Amino acid sequence: MSKIPSFYTSVKIVYGVALAATPIWGLGGLLQTITMNESGLYNDTFQKGCYLSLFVTPFCLASSVFSIHRGHKLPFFIYLPLIPIWAYGFCYSIFWKDRKKPYGEYN
Repeated sequence: MSKIPSFYTSVKIVYGVALAATPIWGLGGLLQTITMNESGLYNDTFQKGCYLSLFVTPFCLASSVFSIHRGHKLPFFIYLPLIPIWAYGFCYSIFWKDRKKPYGEYN
């Protein structure tokens, strides 16, 4: 007996729960992203990347759940919600290394 249908069912359940809990984890992520640059010492380029990935994640979750539910068995739909999550982690880690130069410093 194949384990593939049960795998897709479990992925659908996990992504469905994550989609239903979007207001909870999304609010925490949004508040954390808003307060990243309170001091104004960092460039906000990667902070905008964090905002964008937070905005896109629920849409990726919804499209994956609906596509898997409709019977599409492509690995693309399994990995689609992970792309904005990885992008948020990447932008978050790079943000802290992108400090603004103090005034008067040119190099």
